[in-house]
Amino acid sequence: MNDSILIIGAGVAGINAALNAASYGKKVYLLDDTPSIGGMMARLDKTFPTNDCSICIEAPQMYEVDNHPNIEILSNTEVRRLKKGDGDFKVRLVQKARFIDEEKCTGCGACMEACPVSIPDEMDGRIFGNRKLVFMPFPQAVPNVAVIDPDCRFGKMRENGACVGGCVVDCSQCRECPIALCVKACQKEGKDAVRLWQSNKNINVDVKSIIVATGIMDDIPAEGLHGYKVCENVITNMEFERLMNAGGPTAGQIIRPSDRKHAHKIAWLQCAGRGLEHGVPYCSKVCCMIAAKQTIITKEHDASVETSIFYNDLKAYGKGMWGFYEKAAEAGIRYVRARPYDVFEDPETKNVFIRYEELETGELRKEEFDLLVLSTGLVPSDRNKRLAKILKIDLDKFGFFKEEDPIMAPLETKVKGIYLCGGATGPIDISESVVQATAASMKAVL
Repeated sequence: MNDSILIIGAGVAGINAALNAASYGKKVYLLDDTPSIGGMMARLDKTFPTNDCSICIEAPQMYEVDNHPNIEILSNTEVRRLKKGDGDFKVRLVQKARFIDEEKCTGCGACMEACPVSIPDEMDGRIFGNRKLVFMPFPQAVPNVAVIDPDCRFGKMRENGACVGGCVVDCSQCRECPIALCVKACQKEGKDAVRLWQSNKNINVDVKSIIVATGIMDDIPAEGLHGYKVCENVITNMEFERLMNAGGPTAGQIIRPSDRKHAHKIAWLQCAGRGLEHGVPYCSKVCCMIAAKQTIITKEHDASVETSIFYNDLKAYGKGMWGFYEKAAEAGIRYVRARPYDVFEDPETKNVFIRYEELETGELRKEEFDLLVLSTGLVPSDRNKRLAKILKIDLDKFGFFKEEDPIMAPLETKVKGIYLCGGATGPIDISESVVQATAASMKAVL
């Protein structure tokens, strides 16, 4: 009987589920629709409440997954179709072309250096982050292989200065490109790994169980919400996380988007947009601790920085988290129970002004800051709706996957053999994700 397992999503939950299932001798297919495994955790600076380096924790696990004999990584791959058989699932996968030969690429970076075009990075674009049209998702990416932007390959970036796209002969017919600088650079290194004629590949797998670990995403606030995309120095907490990160676009320098000057007075606004028609309608559980973490680390970068957190209700729900809040307060972080109602900027200095009602006294106040950070919450993965339709499992009203019975059948779905873990079930922190991943993998193994 086939007893292999397909794990959809290769963030921290998917990785831990894969390692646990593989340790029981099961064949595991670890799938992710992005070019690298790691998920959101791989892009964070630190983890709360210990403030340990995020990638230092996850990178060894990523390496272990990559080298485990029972685990096959399927990056850049999506689920296209599923058919439930007698005790197993027949799954059609589609692996999107990277336009790079994974076996030949060594991640040397010569192709990226040769690429003439830089564009704003999808995550870091508002905080000085750029990437080339041929790029590595992040330095510790697994697989450690470059990927070429499909818009470049298919000629859509020609007006931006891309060298690919102007040829009258299709790459699939030529296979000896005299134009692409990335091809020449790779050949010069003796690798010849660039494959502009590469196409999507269909993969069929038969598995006994499926674990859905699609993770979560940070919510992107609507334009104008508390000055976002209207005031230059208003950013989200995920963008601030990337500012703090030594591997981020500013090498850990906490600087303002408007003038690249170091911020010396920073405010965090909790529950940004919550309860509004276009905002997150629920508590994301982790935002208060994220703000505490970011203020503590900001103080570690520069003790003279003034930090204030504007909040309605404080959420410190897990082990060690109330102590973490107390640590932030002892470090000099100012907590203000308030209801902000207006944000605007000084047109000359680009400083941000916040008008708010102080809830303890009912007084209306106005304060000036160098930088404002919006805690916007966590939302379901944008792949959930399509995946739920393919797998024939339910979503809740917010777009997270629905457990059959949270008490009697936790992490199980209405389809026998399909299980859930991590951010697929709702907002969750890293430690909870790992616990759920272990539980889901045991259900899949047995």
